[in-house]
Order: sequence, then C-alpha cells, then structure tokens
Amino acid sequence: MNKSPKVSVIIPVYNGENYVQEAIESALSQTYKNIEIIVVNDGSKDKTEAICQKYKGKIKYFKKENGGVSTALNLALEKMTGEYFSWLSHDDLYYPNKIEEEIKEIEENTIVLSDYDLINENGRVFNSIILPHYLMKRNNQFALLNGLINGITLLIPKKAFDECGKFDENLKCTQDYEMWFRMMLKGYKFKHIPKILASSRQHSNQTTNTSPKMLSEGNELWINMMTQLPNKMKKELYQTEYNFYKEMYNFLKNTPYEDAEMYALEKQNELYKKLDLTDIKVSVIMPFYDESQKILKRAVNSVKNQTHKNIEFIVINDNKDFYKNGDIDFIKNDKNIIYLENNKNLGVSASRNSGIKTASGEYIAFLDADDEFLKDKIETQLNELVLCGGSFSHTSYKRINETENVINSGLQSGNILDECIYHCEIATPTVMIKSKILNEVLFDENLKIGEDTCLWIELLIKYSIIGINIPLTNVYVDKNSAAYNNEKQIEGLKNILKYVLNNENLKNFDKSIALAAQNYSNMVLKTATYNEYLEIINSKSWKITAPLRLASKSIKTIKDSGLKSFFIKTKKYLKEKGKK
Repeated sequence: MNKSPKVSVIIPVYNGENYVQEAIESALSQTYKNIEIIVVNDGSKDKTEAICQKYKGKIKYFKKENGGVSTALNLALEKMTGEYFSWLSHDDLYYPNKIEEEIKEIEENTIVLSDYDLINENGRVFNSIILPHYLMKRNNQFALLNGLINGITLLIPKKAFDECGKFDENLKCTQDYEMWFRMMLKGYKFKHIPKILASSRQHSNQTTNTSPKMLSEGNELWINMMTQLPNKMKKELYQTEYNFYKEMYNFLKNTPYEDAEMYALEKQNELYKKLDLTDIKVSVIMPFYDESQKILKRAVNSVKNQTHKNIEFIVINDNKDFYKNGDIDFIKNDKNIIYLENNKNLGVSASRNSGIKTASGEYIAFLDADDEFLKDKIETQLNELVLCGGSFSHTSYKRINETENVINSGLQSGNILDECIYHCEIATPTVMIKSKILNEVLFDENLKIGEDTCLWIELLIKYSIIGINIPLTNVYVDKNSAAYNNEKQIEGLKNILKYVLNNENLKNFDKSIALAAQNYSNMVLKTATYNEYLEIINSKSWKITAPLRLASKSIKTIKDSGLKSFFIKTKKYLKEKGKK
C-alpha cells in the first residue's frame, strides 16, 4: 500500500461567495501535501467564480450548469486523479491535520471518519461533536446506522466509487447517506478516529433547512436501509434481527422521520409475535429465613401465577428451626416446588448458590421471599433476553412501604460497569441471567450485604446488561431494609469498596472506585455523632491529609468559579485564619 497516496479534496459550491474562500484556504493549509483540490461551481450566480479564479494554479476549477450537489460531486469523481476522495462542503472547514491524521489510519476496504466542531455563520465554535468511539470500535457500522456521519470528515478510497457507482442525482438531501449505505453493502467498514479534524458550519441557507424533500427523502432512506440490509448482516451487527430493529427504533424516535420510526416498531412487533418461548425453562430461586406464612404465600403465588408456565421453582429454607409444624407445608408438599433445607443458617448468598447448583433451567431469576413478581414478569423479561440475544437482564420495580414509588432502574442498560461500581440500582428480584454464565461465578458467601452488587459487577466485566424500564416486581421495604438502614448501607458500601479495590480486572476504573469511596465516606460521616466527628477532625490522619483536601477544594473552586473567585476566597480564608 502506498504510504503517501494522492488525496483529492472535492469542494462543490453553489452561490458560496460568503464562505468558499475559507474552505479553499483550509484545504490549501493541509500539512499533508500530496493533494489536489477540485472546486466544482454548480452554476453559481454570485461572486463565487471570481473568488475561485484568484486561486488559479493552486486548484482545479470546473464550472457547470446548476444540477445539485450530486451532479457536482459526480463531475469531480470523473476529474479526480487521487487514490482517496475527501469531500469539503463550501461552507465548512478542514483543520490543518485532517488529511494527515486520516492517511495514517487507512486500511483495506475502510472509510475513515472523525469527530468535528460545529461553527456558526461567523466561524465561531459553539459545540463539538464527539462520537462514541467505544461503540464504533465494537460495531464498525454503528455511525452509519445511527446517523452520526458527517461527510466532510470522511476519507474514502476512490475504488469504493468504482465499485458502487456515482451519487444518485435524483436525491437532494440524502445522496450522501445513500452512497455510504451502498458502500457498506459492498463490505466497506467505517473506522473512527477520536479526534476533531473539521468544522461544520450551521446556517439558515443549508439544504437540510430549506429543501421540502428533506422529510420524504429521509423516511425513504431509512426504510430502504432497514429493508435492504441482509438479515445475516443485521445479526452480525446486533446479535439478532429483533435487536437491530430495536436499535433502529431507538435512534429514529429522536429524528423527524416518523414513517421510518413506525416501520422499525412494526418490524419489532412482528418478530415479537412470532416468538415461541414455551420450551424455555426458567428456574426461579427463592431463599427464605423468618418471613411469615402470609408473606411467603404472597411470594410463592406470584411465581405460580406467572403467564410463562415453564418454570422450575426452587425454594431454600435457611432457618429450618424457625417454623413450627405445618407452617410451611404449603411449600414442602407442593409437587411443583423443589424444596431445599439448610441444616444451619448459611446466609442468603449460600442459599442462592445452592439453588443455582440445583437449577436445570436455561435462565435463572431470583426472588426475595418478602417481595413478589407481577404476573408477566418472567414472560416479558424472557422475551427481551431471547429476542436481543442477551445473557443478563434486569427491570425497573416498585418500592412499597407506606407509599408506592416506581424505581426506574431499568434505564441502566448496556455497558454500565462504571456506573454500577459507584451507583448500582440493580435489585436482585428484578434480575434474570442465562444459567451458563452463572457457572463462571457465584455469590460471595462471606458477604451478608452487598453480595449482589459484587456479583453484578463481576458479570458486567464480561457482559452487557439489558435494562427493561417497566416495573415488574414489587419490592417491600421497612425501617430494617438496607434502603432505610444506615448501618446496613455502610456495611454494603464497605464490602463493595473492598471488592472493587481488590479486583485485578478493575485496575483501570480509578475514577469510579474513587466515587464509590466518596459515597462510603459521605455515609459514614453523615451518621457519625458530634463527638465522633470531633474525634475524626482532631485525629492525626485528618491533619496529615489536610493539604490534600485543601488542594482538592482549590481545584474545584477554580473549575466552578474561575481563578479570580479562587483568589478572593483564599484571601478571605487567610484573613479569617489570621484573626484566630
């Protein structure tokens, strides 16, 4: 591969007297020198031609009758002599290292793209578009299928056009994405550089703001993309066909393309209706300790009344001496319940692990004995796991005390390892996991509280989680529940902190671990008595670490209020200290 291939920078222009000179200058200022600059005047009626003529000898200039940007790009494709195509709209700008940085990243059958700035009519940056690099690295078509590509950031092999043809001259607004999609179907991948290499100008005269065809062409584009993409590629990119349409729907609902949005939703529903879960067994594991018969019956009935019927129900008695004769016969004598009993109290983790080892279901769900499932909990969650090809899932839930509050924990979805380390909202009775991945790791039986979060973190190191923002479990709490008990919260936070600090797989998660430590510190200090507080602030360790706290506070002040405010506050602090 040629290490210094020629790059053709293509600038189509129509009535661009306000900006075209800046665009040409930005192309001429490239640090990479093996380039040709081709300007195609698409029938401008202003001073565009006079401006371009000033660059005679530095650019290749062509003039044609007005036919739209596609016709100008196609003429440039005929005239270019470079191995790579780089499009620069006449109202946008390249930063000097744009071509140089992208040439470093070229690979076979690859289109390179970057981040970019947004500038106003006066060229002032008002926002930076930073694309999700980790998602684009994992799925090289993510940018295209989520509408994240700005054509001016691309570097495209000329042979891609030789294989895919020219821009569709009938399109006025979507000719770019229609072309990138054709290239995708030919096997071209998009490689993202996490650097800002261009700026895109936003102004009222852009075609996307003025063309009456924007909505119709946009809907047609996205529907065609969903229709024409082979099912094999949908599965390669998103694990399952359903997952593909789900992701497309989530993207399109934030766009003006309502027809395409509804198409994606309809395809989701079609696949949902075709799904048959009858033969998939789910094992529900429920330990119990000292719950009343009434509460136990509520939990048991919530499992027996599930709309999904292929359930293996495993119940573990972790306090066999607590119950009198006959108290739990409704469990022990039920042929549809697998009843296990610990000879002595082993704790909730050991009891759950015993259930996991006994389970024969393809999926495992957990229920605490004082909580209850809503009747469609298993079916809804199983549907989502199977359709999305997932291994690990949780839902939102209702927290019930004297009042009822919906906890929208199901909003936590995807790669949430960072978030889970310092603020995990995953409630155990909302979880469903594929059995085979629980063979790799179990609950830590040495922990009495926080053991569930430690397991979720361990699983999230390897797996993403599917969050379902529907409350499908009722979680009952009282003053002794961890949610309202400071001592239990402190113990849980301490256990989680110890776990993450000693996990080799989390050595690069310092920021999240620091936030977890801060949560622990805040909780401990919040619950300390006044005498305990005085003991802390007068201790030797508190005094030794004072400079670190002062430095941290100073940095925060500068960041929040600016340098001037920092000096004012410092002066005030020193003055007050002097009085003492």
